[in-house]
Amino acid sequence: MFKISDIMEKEVVNINNGKKLGFINDIELDMNEGKIRSLIIFNENSKMYLLGRGECYSILWNEIVKIGCDTILVNIDQRVELNSMDI
Repeated sequence: MFKISDIMEKEVVNINNGKKLGFINDIELDMNEGKIRSLIIFNENSKMYLLGRGECYSILWNEIVKIGCDTILVNIDQRVELNSMDI
């Protein structure tokens, strides 16, 4: 068992390309099921972040490979990269 605040402090890394995606900014919940549906990450390191056009990722719960002490490993491809206007 873990708290949401615990996972929001962990860096998310894509195992497909080793890219550090950033830290979790938001969590999408399925209120009917009482489960986490996806994790939302805004890449604050992107040069376009300040203009509201930075990279944004929505990672489904089943795409999480491992939640470790310091990082969360995910298995995603570029199809989940969202435009900031999609959120």
